[in-house]
Amino acid sequence: MKFNYKNTSGIGEGEIKKVSKEFVEYFDVLKKASKDDTYSMDESMLYLADDKKMRKQVLDLADKYKSDNLKEVMVIGIGGSNLGTWAVEDALQAHDVRLSYFDTAHARSLNEAKKRMKAIFDDGNHVLLNIVSKSGSTNETVMNAHVLLKELQSITDGWRDYVVATTQPESKLEAWAQKNNIDILPNPKTVSGRYSVLCPVGMFPLALAGVDIEKLHKGASKMLDACLKNDDENPALLSCVCVWNAMQNQSVMHNLFLFDMDLERIGKWFRQLTAESLGKQGKGIMPIVSIGSTDLHSVYQIFLDGPKNVFTTFVSVKKGDDIDVPPIDEQMDAIVPELRGKSAQEVMSAIYEGTKGSYQKHGLPFCEAVLDDLREEEIGAFLQFKMIETMLLAKLMNVNAFDQGVVEEYKKITREILSS
Repeated sequence: MKFNYKNTSGIGEGEIKKVSKEFVEYFDVLKKASKDDTYSMDESMLYLADDKKMRKQVLDLADKYKSDNLKEVMVIGIGGSNLGTWAVEDALQAHDVRLSYFDTAHARSLNEAKKRMKAIFDDGNHVLLNIVSKSGSTNETVMNAHVLLKELQSITDGWRDYVVATTQPESKLEAWAQKNNIDILPNPKTVSGRYSVLCPVGMFPLALAGVDIEKLHKGASKMLDACLKNDDENPALLSCVCVWNAMQNQSVMHNLFLFDMDLERIGKWFRQLTAESLGKQGKGIMPIVSIGSTDLHSVYQIFLDGPKNVFTTFVSVKKGDDIDVPPIDEQMDAIVPELRGKSAQEVMSAIYEGTKGSYQKHGLPFCEAVLDDLREEEIGAFLQFKMIETMLLAKLMNVNAFDQGVVEEYKKITREILSS
């Protein structure tokens, strides 16, 4: 992954040096956390990519459940318990085994899953339920687990063999799993959900889907090394300075403009990461997600000709699948003659460069992350890059990057309504 900001972001060496001084002590904290195999502090999630013991535990359990008869893994979790997993699966198009996701309360999805589960077992195959919750007591997760577990129990007396719980030690979900002799993958207590994609929360279902999690970790680890330097070669620091500078210049939104449809859920993961980490004490920058070139025909008008309060990070992929644009007939080919002899990648590249050129023409600030291709190392690197950038921004804003206290309010009120 390469990060570009010069001549487009509005920042220079002066701004970088000024912000770097704020991080002299914090980078020492991050370096210490990156070696902390006890996960004693929030930043210790940086150790996840190098945690060989944890990775072996995940891979051993995945090997236990891998089978030609395993047709679907139903991931039951919401927010950080599934967004990262879903994002990586979509980006890599990993489909060795189908992964399905159950987060919100949606009756149609549950009814369809029940029918699908029964049909799979009737064909002599099976599913696996992966119940994922750090606290073990999230309303939506427990509700979905009730419905799908009950269906599984109605199908087979050996239902316990088709369930894995991923949760933090000493949670109510762990206690239930222990009582029922169900396999448990521990989520370190200090690793918040939105930072948990590189731990068993994401790695277990992704390993079953065919993702090489060792390569995913390798990319994240390599990016970690680059992002622990307090200098102008640190992409997370540079991106942080770009966003921070934009915030000081009245930008209230940060748009992740993704020029590859397979990255759309990476955008949704980024949205949660930014919103829950930085939206505190009346502070923050609203994360939004756009997809190129689709959203050039939906929101591009307001970006260029509306309020100048949006900072943009473009994300593109250098190499990917391609297909030629074939000739049809003389009349059709003459409609857009510039397409002759071109491929879909060439067209998209021209659209991307045209978009950036238009932004520059209108004086709109942006930076860009360029992925070499869509493979595990590049995705792991991008995830790590964004997580460290977010920690740095939180430090500048003087907010806690790892809590989300107000999220609990709706859960409490929901339970009060249900109990009444």
